[in-house]
Order: sequence, then structure tokens, then C-alpha cells
Amino acid sequence: MNLFIAFVIVLGPTIFFHELGHFLVAKAVGVRVHEFSLGFGPTLWNKKKGDTVYSVRGLPLGGFVKLAGMDLPEDEADIVDDSDAASFNSKSLGQRLAVIAAGPVMNLILATVLFALYMGLVVIPPTVQGVEPGSPAEIAGLLPGDEITHVAGQEIDSVQDINRIVGAYLDQEISVAVARDGRSKQLVIVPRLDPKLGRARLGVTMVEKPRESLGRAVILGIERTYVISRDIIASIVRMVTGRMEPDIAGPIGIFQLVGESANRGFFFVLFIAGILSVNLGLFNFLPIPVLDGGWLLLLIWEAIRGRPLEPEQRGLVQFIGLGFLLLLMLFATYKDLLRLDIL
Repeated sequence: MNLFIAFVIVLGPTIFFHELGHFLVAKAVGVRVHEFSLGFGPTLWNKKKGDTVYSVRGLPLGGFVKLAGMDLPEDEADIVDDSDAASFNSKSLGQRLAVIAAGPVMNLILATVLFALYMGLVVIPPTVQGVEPGSPAEIAGLLPGDEITHVAGQEIDSVQDINRIVGAYLDQEISVAVARDGRSKQLVIVPRLDPKLGRARLGVTMVEKPRESLGRAVILGIERTYVISRDIIASIVRMVTGRMEPDIAGPIGIFQLVGESANRGFFFVLFIAGILSVNLGLFNFLPIPVLDGGWLLLLIWEAIRGRPLEPEQRGLVQFIGLGFLLLLMLFATYKDLLRLDIL
């Protein structure tokens, strides 16, 4: 798959659906949306419907939404006063929190859908993932990526089939047929006893995945989103408390990850898009001004104190948040370069 197309497939929808979450909830609670755009950069097409301009822009990497009371419209005549019912700032605390939180929540929903699609559409036959040094498999010439189709003349449907057949041929030659690079290849292997397991083994690690039913795919999609979210949150806690060295990926790291996934096909790109969507959703929940989490914290603080921050105070808070975010991006880029052995 073309690397640029893969990058657009991964990053574009994750950002676009984030902004779509803000858009849908804003519309639902009556906040005027000045513009909802697919992409960034120069405008290729736009159409005004009601109070909202819908546009398509030149860079297909996400999108953005402009809300009355939060963003300035292109036309100054469309500026809405904070007291106007269509302004974000005139809405109740619960409605404003819902509008802000909708972006990250939509990322988690998107991730669940992508994982469910992967579980329901992708089938991985019994395939060699790793070969142990000095094992019968290495001696016979098995390689990572080989799909095992037959063992001792018997057709293979699962890893369980392989273990069952191999277990009956301790220290005996057996034929193993594999599919490699679109061609069939015959190998002869002598399984050896694994003292720890007490049975004959070839000395490989295997991977397989059946096609799941719709209901099962949805359940697995939810579980995968939960597990990845839990692991990310645990890692952040460990980094903040000093129990783990800070290690985050920036644009270079994401581009490299997408490049590696593109070589493994469309459905693996789909899976990576789900992982990045979870990351984007949780990242935006961080309580950093200019991120959604910062806005949530600010709105709650203003509700507690009974009045909004002065424009100068809000500007200072956002400036500090932006500075911190830039430093975080620089650190992520530095870590990316270290991983590439450039520094």
C-alpha cells in the first residue's frame, strides 16, 4: 500500500471523527457551528447550509469545527455575542462539557468500530511468527511468515491441529507444507521433546485469527479499546510518577509506524488506525490548556468559582498550555530521532 495513502487512512479519519464529535453534540445542544471542514489548507469546495459552512480543503488530514463563542467566523458579521442562545458560552455547564468531551469520546467509539471491523473481516491462518534458534524448525528451514498448510499429510485449520499432529511424531521425520510468498514449499522436520511442556515441539511461535461473527466482533472491539486504554493510562501514570522513563511518539514515529503497517496490508493499517484513535482520544483528555481536557478543567473551575476567567487570564492559561504542548512535541520528536539512530 502507498505510504501516503496509508498515512491519510490512519490519521485523517482519527482527526476528522474527533471534530465530528464536537460538531454533532454542538448541533444537538443548539450551538451555532460557523464551519465544519473536511481537511485543512486551501478551500476546494464549500457550501453554506443554514448557519454552517461545510467545506472540503486541500490537505486530507482530518478536519476542524468552528463554534460560535469559541472561534471567530470568516465573516465578522456572523460573530455571535456570548449572551446569544446560539453561543457556546450561553449553554449550561453540562452542555458545554458534553460538547468538549464529545471529540475524545468519538475517538474511542471510532477505535471500537475499527477493531470490530478487523475482528469480523480478517482471517489469519496458522502462521509462523518466530523461530527459536537451534530448534527443529530452524534446522528444517521454517521462516517467520510461513503459513503452515499441511503436517504429516494432514490439512491444517488451526494451531491446535499442528500441536496434536506433531505430538504423535516425537523424534520422527514428518513433512510440513508451507505457503511462502505465494508458493508451496515442502520441508522435513524431526520434532523434539520439550522438557518443560513434556511434549514434542517444532520450536516455533504461531499466530492465527479466525473470522468472528458480528456480535463477537463488536464485543472484542470493545474489549480491545478498553485494554489499550487501560494500558496507556497505566503507562502515563508510571511516567508521571517516575516509575517508567518517558517514552512517547511524535509525528515522525507515527509516520514510521504507518509505513511499517502499510507493508502488511490494508487491514493491519485499519488496526493501527484504531490504536492511534485511542491514543488521540486519551491524549486530548489530558488536563493541558488548549487540549479538550484543559477546556474541561477550565469549565469546571469557572463553575466552582462562580464566574469565568478574565480574557487576559484565559489567554495566559492557554499560552502556558500551548508552550507545554510544544515542548512535549519537541521531546516526542527527539525520542523519534533517537529510535531512528539519527541522534
